[in-house]
Amino acid sequence: MSRIKGLSTALAVLFVLGTAVESQAQYGRTKAKPDASPGAVSSQVIGINSTISVSYHRPAVKEREVWGTDLAPFGDEKPWRAGANETTTVTFSDDVTVNGQDVPAGTYGFHVALSEDKWVFVLNKNYKTWGTYQYKIEDDVLRVEAKVADAPHQERLLFGFDNLTADGADLFLHWETKHA
Repeated sequence: MSRIKGLSTALAVLFVLGTAVESQAQYGRTKAKPDASPGAVSSQVIGINSTISVSYHRPAVKEREVWGTDLAPFGDEKPWRAGANETTTVTFSDDVTVNGQDVPAGTYGFHVALSEDKWVFVLNKNYKTWGTYQYKIEDDVLRVEAKVADAPHQERLLFGFDNLTADGADLFLHWETKHA
């Protein structure tokens, strides 16, 4: 086995063993091999100890058209799942205020209602789902219009946090040549 830069051989062995493929049930599907769109988590501590975490799967562009297609469809009634596979989730460890609206601590499905001229980030009560197949607009907790900008190419979907202050941050999504 080759060494992984910066890790001891023992830790590298544990890492390889810890990523062994196992069959696993997950929100109505059984996984027998790694996903083509790998799972990821992006987290940020805000204030003293409030944590915001986004759990998602990272699809690749693979030279495909993205926006307004089956990958990321336009539409308000059935928004994009903001990733691949299971519904992307956002978890708040504490009650938060998002664009002036109070949101209780908890986990929410995260979707994006896409159109050619605007994007709307959506938090929904129903998060234990596969994509948006069980999405219901009446379960929305919050809708926030996002500013979309052209950006350098990002092959795999990426969530992160910008404009970090002592009491806040902006959640961003960057994929293909769009940043919101």
